[in-house]
Amino acid sequence: MKQQSLRQWFRWLTRWIRRIFQKPETFQPTFLVLERTYSADESIVLLSVERDAPGAVGTWYLLNQHNPRHNLLITLDNLAAIRLALDANSFSDQDTSILELSLAQEDQIFRTHRFSVQWIIKLKSSRKVFHLIGTWDLDLQGDTWDPNTSAFTIGRFVVREALNLPPLPGVSWRFRMTEFPWIESLQSYSKMVLGDNHNCYTKKLNLKELKELRDEIERGRGYRKRHQS
Repeated sequence: MKQQSLRQWFRWLTRWIRRIFQKPETFQPTFLVLERTYSADESIVLLSVERDAPGAVGTWYLLNQHNPRHNLLITLDNLAAIRLALDANSFSDQDTSILELSLAQEDQIFRTHRFSVQWIIKLKSSRKVFHLIGTWDLDLQGDTWDPNTSAFTIGRFVVREALNLPPLPGVSWRFRMTEFPWIESLQSYSKMVLGDNHNCYTKKLNLKELKELRDEIERGRGYRKRHQS
């Protein structure tokens, strides 16, 4: 997927996050809850919520009453739907670098969905900070005809496992969630849902490297424009 696709997807996600927290003085997010599940001791709640963004398949919150300023957001998106939405506002060929095109052409592996996990941290100043744990592109469809049903089922298994993770003495919930093997859990449940031979072809996205690459490309464009004028 092109860098622009990744950046636009994060813009959509960030815009949605900011919109649902439109009442910062109460810290009550304004989203539609589709399903609510509690942990065994009822200290943690898992919310499945509606997200009106291109490609959205599943959106979950993990909220801990003992750590209310750290909310965990897990999202699952369909890559084909994201590409279609981007095509509606695509850039001209002049704005697409050769490097971006070559990366898109060389990646022949079929990946269907994007899975992302991040913290939404509420500061005492009422500001909110986003801290990304990880974002991965992978195949969660396999040979099934439906693009999203199996993917949603797999994602639901993963977040429910995280919800019911047993506590460890002396280890904070935030640390356990940050270190939780998200992608290993996804891969394990994908084999259960899609078959033992299914390969997710998981690809972790390095946003720092993409940003540095984008900045390098933009500097190169600026240099060429100055010397062409």
